[in-house]
Amino acid sequence: MIIKTLATGASGMRAFQMKLDTIGNNIANINTTAYKRSRIEFAEMMRQAMGDQGIPAASDPRPAGGSGVKMVSVARLVEQGDLLQTGRDLDLAIEGEGYFKVISPEDDREYYTRDGCFYLNNEGVVVNANGYKLEPEINLKDGNYVAIRIDEKGKVQGKTAEGDFQDIDEITLYTFPAPANLLDEGNNLYSPTTASGEATEGTPGEDGVGLIRQGYLERSNVDLAQEMLGMIEAQRAYAANARTIQTADEMWDRANNLRK
Repeated sequence: MIIKTLATGASGMRAFQMKLDTIGNNIANINTTAYKRSRIEFAEMMRQAMGDQGIPAASDPRPAGGSGVKMVSVARLVEQGDLLQTGRDLDLAIEGEGYFKVISPEDDREYYTRDGCFYLNNEGVVVNANGYKLEPEINLKDGNYVAIRIDEKGKVQGKTAEGDFQDIDEITLYTFPAPANLLDEGNNLYSPTTASGEATEGTPGEDGVGLIRQGYLERSNVDLAQEMLGMIEAQRAYAANARTIQTADEMWDRANNLRK
């Protein structure tokens, strides 16, 4: 029974260490553009029926005792982050559902992101900070534009030196049936999985697709006060489980030193 208590306490320490790691990662990314915070979820481990061997149980079903806790998933919470005004023409935020599609220059692999901090490369093509091209590709090299205008529907226009606006292209967004299940590839990039479902292309502002806000970036959805509260809770729970192990060890030591 003491060994079971030790194992139960150890499982609790492991679980709350993982929770502390998750909270720490959330806090570290509080200023990461469009970062979505994570939340760890636990479940009770296998329960074991109680009762002395060979003695019929007094009740049916027999009472059962727990054997600890385990982590079952790290859920990504995809709620909208606040919009931060920057004033840059190529800073784009999504207000509502949707992701930008970008293409890797190395293997032409498709990724999805809500990080709308874009730039122009040496070819005049709109890319993200890692050089991934925005899809559909938008090339501004040939127009000699002095400014770029992007409306909430994704329509891209270039302003000429004469002050006229010329249509260039349109930005589309992509939605998923279960965006929380997208695979996090790092660098604010995601790829679809079986659990997330396939991407559906849509026009901003139509059929539940979000709007594009030029001159804004989406902030992370991390709530620092909530994370600090969770950190205190996890720290206390970790210490309590450590105390459980210490108490069980003391009981074991006393049992081993009983005099006959």
